[in-house]
Amino acid sequence: MAKEISSELLNTILTRVGGLGNIASCGNCMTRLRLGVHDSSLVDPNIKTLEGVKGVILTSDQVQVVFGPGKAHRAAKAMSELLGEAPVQDAAEIAAQNKRQLKAKQTSGVQQFLAKFATIFTPLIPGFIAAGLLLGIATLIATVMHVPADAQGTLPDALNFMKVFSKGLFTFLVILVGYNAAQAFGGTGVNGAIIAALFLLGYNPAATTGDYAGFHDFFGLPIDPRGNIIGVLIAAWACARIEGMVRRFMSDDLDMLLTSLITLLITATLAYLIIMPLGGWLFEGMSWLFMHLNSNPFGCAVLAGLFLIAVVFGVHQGFIPVYLALMDS
Repeated sequence: MAKEISSELLNTILTRVGGLGNIASCGNCMTRLRLGVHDSSLVDPNIKTLEGVKGVILTSDQVQVVFGPGKAHRAAKAMSELLGEAPVQDAAEIAAQNKRQLKAKQTSGVQQFLAKFATIFTPLIPGFIAAGLLLGIATLIATVMHVPADAQGTLPDALNFMKVFSKGLFTFLVILVGYNAAQAFGGTGVNGAIIAALFLLGYNPAATTGDYAGFHDFFGLPIDPRGNIIGVLIAAWACARIEGMVRRFMSDDLDMLLTSLITLLITATLAYLIIMPLGGWLFEGMSWLFMHLNSNPFGCAVLAGLFLIAVVFGVHQGFIPVYLALMDS
């Protein structure tokens, strides 16, 4: 297939999914063009026979066209430009249709929730690949050439330079996740990033590493910034929900000044009192479960089977927070 996705192919896909009026949203993951549709009965499953299309997955309210790595992003970008040239539809009518569909199809809510993980983590995958490759190459060179960890010189400096990207990524990963998650759940990204940063700060004045937050307890209650990615996702979701509620009663004149302020105060309080401990317990429970499943053939078979089923239905992104939390541990 050519590097660029042809406009003829996209127009054909658009026709076979029911036309411009049937498109509710356009996005992508690493391998799939994801088109949200108002009426799935209008979709022609023979899209998969088109040249350049590797497969099609249909859900109750979404068409996933498989193009492959890299091509899916270009297809989504080109499709978004194509949709942008279409006449503007009645937003109220579209919203009403979506609301009826969500009420009628209970499974779509779960799929949509899990699909949000694609919005959160897919933009980070190229960075993971680049940082991981650099770290792997540097580690391989150091092992083959027997370079000590405390060695000095041009080669050790070059290897440390190659490793610094992965250190930076994993050190501040929660901030990137917090930003993307807040946006995915309908909030402001920077608010999610600020809340996520609370999980990175140190709350032990005697610690010799990290940045001390300036206090070691929350009004006399101990602070335990655990939970890793799991806690940050919960906090970002809460932040987005709280922001939405605050905006309902905030006047337009004070929105810029006070909405984020109130949102951060409430979310941070919940994070210190509830979310951090809850995230820690959830992480420990999932870590225990996955470690024990991985330690025996039956458990590995269960995990493999669940993952394949999740891929078929396009909800495999729900496993990503668990993977990252296990890597972080």
